Amino acid sequence: MDVNEAIFMNGGEQKVISITRPMQVNAVHSLFSEDFHRKKVLNVADLGCTAGPNPLSVILIVKESLQRKCKALNCQPPKLQVYLNDLPGNDFNSLFKDLSRIGEDQKSDVLLPCFVMGAPGSFHGRLFPCS
Repeated sequence: MDVNEAIFMNGGEQKVISITRPMQVNAVHSLFSEDFHRKKVLNVADLGCTAGPNPLSVILIVKESLQRKCKALNCQPPKLQVYLNDLPGNDFNSLFKDLSRIGEDQKSDVLLPCFVMGAPGSFHGRLFPCS
């Protein structure tokens, strides 16, 4: 599924996401070392994710990149745990309603479980536990 087909994005943010897509894909691929396939969970945080569908496009890029790489290496992908953070005034309800789109088009042969949580608060302080 093409990210632009799956989710409508605001013009300015869409441009930035499109420009940084190769960097995001390379970052995911760089995780694959000799022992990466032993990892059970990959944690991803989008700090300052904003309301709306744009954060979902980043999740899709990571998810699709993991699926492709794991299929190419014939390895089991880790579960994907995504933390979305923004100030408490963010409309997390609309964000979570759009999450169903992530699993709608599961064309990949590699099933990748994806778990998403919202973490309201300022990222200038501690949001998550140490371990």
